[in-house]
Amino acid sequence: MTPAPSLCLIAARNLGDITITGHYFRQLVASGRWRRYVVWTRPSMAFLFEGIEDCRVVTSHFPVGTGRSFGWADLGGMLRAAREIRRFGPVETVDMVGDVRERFFGRLAGSVRHLYIGWAEGHPYGRIIRNPLGPGRPLAVVPAEMKNIYAAHQFFVDALLSGDAPAVAARRAGPGRGAPPPGLRVGLHPLASQDCKLWSPDSWSNVAGELLAAGVDVRAFGAPGERDRLQAMFAAHGERVRLVTGDIPSFQRELGGLDLLVGLDSFSVHMAEYAGTASVLLMGPNDPVLFTPPHAAVVSSSGGCAAWPCLNVPSCVGTPGEYACMRAIDEARVLDAIFDRLRALRPDEAPVRAGSSA
Repeated sequence: MTPAPSLCLIAARNLGDITITGHYFRQLVASGRWRRYVVWTRPSMAFLFEGIEDCRVVTSHFPVGTGRSFGWADLGGMLRAAREIRRFGPVETVDMVGDVRERFFGRLAGSVRHLYIGWAEGHPYGRIIRNPLGPGRPLAVVPAEMKNIYAAHQFFVDALLSGDAPAVAARRAGPGRGAPPPGLRVGLHPLASQDCKLWSPDSWSNVAGELLAAGVDVRAFGAPGERDRLQAMFAAHGERVRLVTGDIPSFQRELGGLDLLVGLDSFSVHMAEYAGTASVLLMGPNDPVLFTPPHAAVVSSSGGCAAWPCLNVPSCVGTPGEYACMRAIDEARVLDAIFDRLRALRPDEAPVRAGSSA
């Protein structure tokens, strides 16, 4: 196989989407299909793509996904980034979303060919993206029955690489980071950008208390601006729950020292998957099959909502059933999932819940 000259990856969406894309991009690099690479992504996610040989990272904000406020200064920064990429001269651009807006970014990048994923009629992801018009045809169309986003990305990458052996060798086998540190360590990531994804603060505090009673080292994670909310949430436990509110790269580094992350339907569980750390995912308004990482245990509920799954566009706001899906997730189910996962990961530690006869 003669390598193509250059590829530009467009990773412009939410933080979780970019995190997922980061793993599959490394498969593309491992294949040897292209000689050099440029990644166009958000400034906060540039670290995921740094250190890759023959890869340049160009950043800007985008009028899609995370951070939906987009002003004239942001537009100027995006156009400057596009000009820099044009000077790089990518022959091909690729995106793993398949939205018409990503195809527009591909046009801005000036590549000869834009390669993108497609979604069969009836696929739930088709309800999330905008895909009525736009240049080009998808390289591969994900079947409607292949609902999980990770499986869909692998399907696309396999089609893009035509089954090249290096891509198969580069696939993640599952969480595995060498010998774990002594003592069980669990991280909690209880906050998200949408209220419809949030679980009760009291429930988070109760989960932390059960873990502490079992001798588990508990850490609560959030953004720098969320520290006050975390302090209020875990105040009953004082300093026994360590609060970690750094930037995203430091969060990734912290994940490497955890046995398990417990989080919501947000980028944190996808970052855990990227870092090789197991997770327990609390899923309310989304279809759990769609976004659950391969090595996550999911606790989900519809709450009896007739509109479930609403894919994070809730129609229940202001009604008696507001966010019933998240309110229906009870602490006992979450704790069972956590302790089951810990026993499977560290059978020698055998963590036991307080009051349990196990």
